Amino acid sequence: MHVELKLCTEHDAYIIKNLWPLYQHDVSEFDASKPNRHGLFGVDDSVITLAEHSKSLDGWWKDPQALFPYLILADGCPAGFNLVAARSRLPASIEADFVVHEFFVLHAYRGKGIGEMAAVDGFAMHRGKWEIVTYPNHARAIGFWRRVIHGYSKAEYAENEMDHPWGRRVVFGFDSRESS
Repeated sequence: MHVELKLCTEHDAYIIKNLWPLYQHDVSEFDASKPNRHGLFGVDDSVITLAEHSKSLDGWWKDPQALFPYLILADGCPAGFNLVAARSRLPASIEADFVVHEFFVLHAYRGKGIGEMAAVDGFAMHRGKWEIVTYPNHARAIGFWRRVIHGYSKAEYAENEMDHPWGRRVVFGFDSRESS
C-alpha cells in the first residue's frame, strides 16, 4: 500500500475537517468527554452544526510557518491526519521544537503500518526536538508511540507520565536530528 503524508492546503482542508468528528469521538473514550446537547464533541452547546464546529480548525491553515496540517493518504484515499505544531505555537513550558498535536488513523487503516509511516515521515520533515503526548489510559496509543519512536530514534528517547500543560499525559521526547 502506498502511504503519503501530504501537507493540506486550505483547498483540501475540508478532508481533515470531515475526519475531525471521528477523531474526537475516538478520544472521548480516554478524555471522558461527552457530546454537547447537539451531539458534537469538544465544543459547548452554542455550537450546533458540524459546519460551525469545523471552523475551530481554521487556524491550522493560517500560520504556515508553525502549523503543519498533514493528511495521511493510503493508495490515494484519506486514512487520517497528523497535525504538527512548531515551537512558536507551543506553551513556554513545552521544551520542544515540534509536537504531534493531534494524530488520527481511521480504524480501517490501523495495524497496517500506515500510521507508523506517516509519523516517521513527519519526524523526517521537521528536524529537531520532538514531544508527543497521549492519555495515560490510552494503551493502544502508548504502545504505538513507544514502538514507532523506539524504532525511529534507535531507542534514544524519553518516556514519562507527568502533569503537562494539556493535563496528565504520557510524554515521549526525542530528537529527530539524531535519527534515521
